[in-house]
Amino acid sequence: MYGRHTIRWDWHGTDGKINYTSGDYQVNVSKNKFHKQFTIWHSLPIKGEKASNNLGQWQVKIYFDGELHTTKGLNIEYADIDIEKLPQIAQVYPNRWGLVIGIETYSNLPSVDYAKKDALLVRDYFTKILGIPQENLIFLADEKATKSAIMGNIKEHLPKNLEKDSTLYIYFAGHGAPDVDKGDAYLIPYDGDMKYITQSGYKLKDFYQDISSLDISRTYVFLDSCFSGSSARGEKMLLAGARPALIHVEDVAVTSDKIISLTASKGGQISNSYKETEHGLFTYYLLSGLRGLADTNNDGWIGVGELYSYVKVQVNQKARRKGSEQTPSLNAIKDVEGMKISRVVK
Repeated sequence: MYGRHTIRWDWHGTDGKINYTSGDYQVNVSKNKFHKQFTIWHSLPIKGEKASNNLGQWQVKIYFDGELHTTKGLNIEYADIDIEKLPQIAQVYPNRWGLVIGIETYSNLPSVDYAKKDALLVRDYFTKILGIPQENLIFLADEKATKSAIMGNIKEHLPKNLEKDSTLYIYFAGHGAPDVDKGDAYLIPYDGDMKYITQSGYKLKDFYQDISSLDISRTYVFLDSCFSGSSARGEKMLLAGARPALIHVEDVAVTSDKIISLTASKGGQISNSYKETEHGLFTYYLLSGLRGLADTNNDGWIGVGELYSYVKVQVNQKARRKGSEQTPSLNAIKDVEGMKISRVVK
């Protein structure tokens, strides 16, 4: 083979349309000049925000002299990382506080897989990634996460210790449930009773209101729970005889511009576990994002919008592969564009 020929690479995105084409690349082979192998290659850099918006199956079609020669597939997806491998504490911020709640074993409800393990790891992230001083961190797990302990810390202990320039970070892993009669959403503490949810649960609306009453700079809330009536990270119903399709849950909006809330799922969806990693699905990608994978613009900071986009896309994609629907939600009345949560800590 000799003479002038053309090769073209067409990159087809997840929608099947051509995302980029190389155009015809000219190849000239001199007569009587032979090679066992003649290699020509082409590459398309896709990274950062551009990559996060183009997750899924791609195809590359290679044309030789205008005719299709080869088709190859590739998949763009976020890489998993070892979220349990943490750095040393990079910097401590005296004005940052944390409240971490993880309820795996309940007094009279189904357990929540890996919730305590998640809470223990989140505690480390709060200190080593977010720089919260050890003395400013409150940790409540299992039998210590009673309604009185949770509300007491939010309504009494924190107001006495926080200052106006303080930033508070709250994490909750455990059951959430609806009041079937009114549709109100509740966080369920260790001693919660589904028969008396209005008395034993912590109404989500009141939870946000109590936080907004704190005279501080800002609060970030991360809720790995669901309010569908199903057991968080499980298949059992918390409400005996209830039918999920008939349960209506009212969405609860934050009313303060000082609160940014990121929750594991919407409405009647469940909060899944990620058994391969032994973590909650939402928590796994929340921590992966904080560990640096959410920094899609590579500026060394994790922004609120970046973290939400990363967690939403990845959780939704993983849940669908497992035959489930789970879409994390961002709850804020303030524009989060440009708002930073933390530096990327190597």
